[in-house]
Amino acid sequence: MKKILPIIFFLIANSVLSQTVSIRVVQANYSATDPDGAGPATGSLTIQFELMATGGPIAADGMGLSFIYQSSLLMATPTNTTTPQGPVASGAGWSQMVDNRTGTDVSVTYGGRTFDRRMIVTFNQTAGLDNISIPNTFTAVAQVTYWTLGVTPPEGGYITPEPGAAVPQNSLSAGGGLTSYDFLSPNLNSPLALGSSIVPVLFTKFDAGCSNNGAMISWSTGSEFNSNYFEVQRSINGNDWKQVGTIKAAGNSSTGRTYQQLDLNGSIAYYRIKQVDIDGHSIYTSIIRTNCQHKNIDIVIYPVPARDLLNVVIRSDKSLKTQLILVDGLGKIVRQINANIFNGTNTFLFNLKGLASGEYILRSNNPNDELNKKFNIVR
Repeated sequence: MKKILPIIFFLIANSVLSQTVSIRVVQANYSATDPDGAGPATGSLTIQFELMATGGPIAADGMGLSFIYQSSLLMATPTNTTTPQGPVASGAGWSQMVDNRTGTDVSVTYGGRTFDRRMIVTFNQTAGLDNISIPNTFTAVAQVTYWTLGVTPPEGGYITPEPGAAVPQNSLSAGGGLTSYDFLSPNLNSPLALGSSIVPVLFTKFDAGCSNNGAMISWSTGSEFNSNYFEVQRSINGNDWKQVGTIKAAGNSSTGRTYQQLDLNGSIAYYRIKQVDIDGHSIYTSIIRTNCQHKNIDIVIYPVPARDLLNVVIRSDKSLKTQLILVDGLGKIVRQINANIFNGTNTFLFNLKGLASGEYILRSNNPNDELNKKFNIVR
């Protein structure tokens, strides 16, 4: 027994050390209206705390949340405006323990910005056994509303959370208070601008190209904040717009993302994208034009490059029976499906799971059908 106990303890300790928790702060909304009409406030905004556990979900029973800000541009509200979100709001027996809206004086610099005030708020599980779970994706746990003092962007100045190593209260409590996880701050040296300077979605690419009998609309974002969905719109005259389709947005993302929407009725038309926030606000991209010509029979595949699934759309002015064959780079048939093609638009789905990365060809077993497409699988 004496030889087994130290090994068990090491495994437990090593499991705990493999867990990390990150914290970030985002802006949930902003209003340029003085909240009480009496000044000196120029508007109001709500910031949102988000947590993420790495190494697996963590069952929490307490948390301390903090950020530093510039008091010359951001002021506390007369009454407490902190509200729990997500798992903290739905967890049994959770309540706010510390209301520190006015903050404490500090003098620190991160990312070239100087901060003079630190705000800390804590939540604890005061009753019950149902600890909340912090998942492995950034999840909202609390919001706090402040008033802005600036008249030009960023009206609320800048904020950033500090790591738990700098602020001991900036941590997550678990295991009945026996375990503590200091927060990491991935955006510590990239302070967040508060106010109207926040761009909900940064578009880095917008393109509408011809894809045989349709138009393939594609766009990329460099970052997204509070984004809900994208609506692709088409117009024949550039004035009257109709919805082509909607695609769910990332919500909050600091990494590049790419989206695609196939318009089977695309020909000579104009396109734009309407981006809608979670709070209902929206923005539009610029307008681009396509001039796509129709063929008697052709094939459209997406997404390209592909991963696990490949959509195959065939538009034809006649009916025929064929086999759709997927061939790898060595000429070996790796997938095939029977395809009954009718006059109009036909949609098929290839399961690509288990296939290695590389170049493939999708074709018909009848060369007269002129159905032939190259594409890549990327994993």
